[in-house]
Amino acid sequence: MSARAYSSSSRVLWSGTPSAGGAVGGGTVPESICDAPSHERIAQWREQHIQALQNEVLASRKGYLDARSGIVKHRRHVREDLASGTDVPLRSVLRYLSQEELQDALVYLGLLVAIMVRCIVALGDWSGRGMPPMHGDFEAQRHWLELTWHLPTDEWYLYDLPYWGLDYPPFTAWVSWLCAWVAMWFPALRDGLELDTSRGSEAPAVVLYMRLSVLVLDVLIYLPSVAWFISRRYESRSKRVRQIALLSVWLQPMLILVDHGHFQYNSVMLGLSAMSFALLQSKLPHVHASIRGPAVATAALQRLVLDTLSRHVSLRYLAAAVLFSLSLCFKQMALYYAPAIFAIMFGRCVGLLLSHQWLRGMALFAGLACVTTATFASVFAPWLRSWTDLAQVIHRIFPLARGLFEDKVANVWCALSVLPVGAKWKLQHMFHVSTLAKLSLVTVLFAILPSCVLLFLASIESVYRESIMDDAQAEQVVAKVRRHAGSVASGKSYSRLASSMRDDGGCARSLAASVHDSSRGSDRHSVASGSLLAGSTSTLMRGADGHSRPSASITPTMTAIRPTSHRSSVTPSPAAELFPYTLVSTSLAFFLFGFQTHEKSILLPLLPLTMLMTVKGDRTGAGAVAADWEWAVLTNNVGMFSLWPLLLRDGQGLAWCILLLVWNALIGYRPWEALHTTRATFVAWLSAAAHFGMLGLLLLQGFVACAPRIAWIDGLLLRYPDLFPVLNVLLCMPVFMMVWLWSLKKHLEMTLASGVLAITKTSK
Repeated sequence: MSARAYSSSSRVLWSGTPSAGGAVGGGTVPESICDAPSHERIAQWREQHIQALQNEVLASRKGYLDARSGIVKHRRHVREDLASGTDVPLRSVLRYLSQEELQDALVYLGLLVAIMVRCIVALGDWSGRGMPPMHGDFEAQRHWLELTWHLPTDEWYLYDLPYWGLDYPPFTAWVSWLCAWVAMWFPALRDGLELDTSRGSEAPAVVLYMRLSVLVLDVLIYLPSVAWFISRRYESRSKRVRQIALLSVWLQPMLILVDHGHFQYNSVMLGLSAMSFALLQSKLPHVHASIRGPAVATAALQRLVLDTLSRHVSLRYLAAAVLFSLSLCFKQMALYYAPAIFAIMFGRCVGLLLSHQWLRGMALFAGLACVTTATFASVFAPWLRSWTDLAQVIHRIFPLARGLFEDKVANVWCALSVLPVGAKWKLQHMFHVSTLAKLSLVTVLFAILPSCVLLFLASIESVYRESIMDDAQAEQVVAKVRRHAGSVASGKSYSRLASSMRDDGGCARSLAASVHDSSRGSDRHSVASGSLLAGSTSTLMRGADGHSRPSASITPTMTAIRPTSHRSSVTPSPAAELFPYTLVSTSLAFFLFGFQTHEKSILLPLLPLTMLMTVKGDRTGAGAVAADWEWAVLTNNVGMFSLWPLLLRDGQGLAWCILLLVWNALIGYRPWEALHTTRATFVAWLSAAAHFGMLGLLLLQGFVACAPRIAWIDGLLLRYPDLFPVLNVLLCMPVFMMVWLWSLKKHLEMTLASGVLAITKTSK
């Protein structure tokens, strides 16, 4: 609006006579202000037009920001595409869907695809189908539903142990009871869950319900847990990279075939573990948060205090302890992750103590002990009344009498047992089972010690760096308050601003000292009501009586200063960066050297290793991420091959082939592609050799099964009925051993690069 029009409008309003047609300077005077006094009409008219102009400015600014945001996102996607190098089918599909304006629905489409694949696999056979009298794992899970529903808790671990006696921790039994409770709502399922008389039941209704129970638990627990972990670990990467990483895990063929084909509930244990992993992905605070003016600086100070409280109280660690305890109470194989969990949690407690935060260090340690004990006590409650009952539960969970390993599993003990040596030189003949258990325990402890020690040191270093960055952030916030306080709105100096804050909030100390002390996590007075453990959330915006009462110097600026977004940190702590590799190392050590290992236990090291996958050819981290991707795909494929005898026996051979080929095609993995380059890495050569051996064994086994009967081949198979499973073990075990050694090498590289090994020197 021009100055002349504005002056004309003012004269009309002062005279109280509207112009022809009710127009005032090109605008219409509302009737509601014509009857008001002239000065009120002028004020209202000005406010209306100023508000309209402000709305136009905000709208134009929003359009500009949206356009700029779109350009930034496009450039970011281009940079990510260039950084990740190779184009793969999965990325091409996501790019096409993004062009069709389905960007926001990609995760839901991926979820539907993951569910559909699971449903298709569930249409096939299962473990022990039509194979009386014991059948297989499907019958074991069905039997536990009837057992937990019809019997009291004190008989769950005692009833008819030879016929699929319950041998998992009580949380599995409680989940089975819950599934049986839901099943009793449907009359068609009751006959299939009758005690004893329903043994071996394969009625269509029972099979459908059992399959649906696995699918529902998978969708409710495992899929969102993995998505949460990936969103936290890769929050600094583009949305497309996160989507590719998420779909790579959701469509991982091994878990789908074991749970929805062979039939088990591993997704519950893995999902609870993944949730605890996500909670332990801690971030370092960002030092360069943008602050404009004292009002926003005040909000930044409050955020700083709240973030400091949340970080030092470590509620996420307590929640992670509860979730991992539930995972342990569901399946004892979650112990494979326990050393890494203990190392990162205990390292944080020690780090707080070394940082002179004794109270918080002891409080965190006591809190972790309390929530873990309470979780186990609540799950084991019915058996805590009698030591005999508790001992029976523990005996069923850890059965030493079963031997060093079960079936043909690709670990060290099984590989040693099939070597062509005399029977008297076999380990199971040389030593008693209790001696073998001790030998296995000592070997596992030595195997997990290096990675756990390095993670422990990394956790201490993370606490140390948090305290340093807290100081830097607090000093920067205070410096920005001092710079901006005297030049905004009221013109009051920083001393008057701080004085009014102290008068309103009752803070006796200076603002800078308060922020500094609270950010260090000490037990001294802070900006949070003079104490970190009592009072209101923030005295900067509250009075002594606890009610909201902004100071006079802040009030005029609250509406004058444009709010700014808080830029949070995306820098993982040294412990969070190393943590997934420690999970891989410890779980592989248990798989290779542990006692009573199952072939399906390879799922545990595959979970953290697969969640480390991003995109093929990702050059982030100077090629380190691309190498991780190569190792992860190799381990997945070799792990799938190690389960080939089991899944073939279950009638899942066709699903095994299709899922393995489709998954590798989607992520763009070609095992022999790297050999055509002049700079092939060690993992490329290892992968090519392993895949050549796996393909050769598959072709040989297919030839023997389909070729005409040959006398010498029949004689060989009659003498060595487990020939192909043994060859499978001898091929897969060395690859798993190389992956474990690579994980140790990765620990050493990362700790040296991040300076964790120099922690003793830097802490002084």
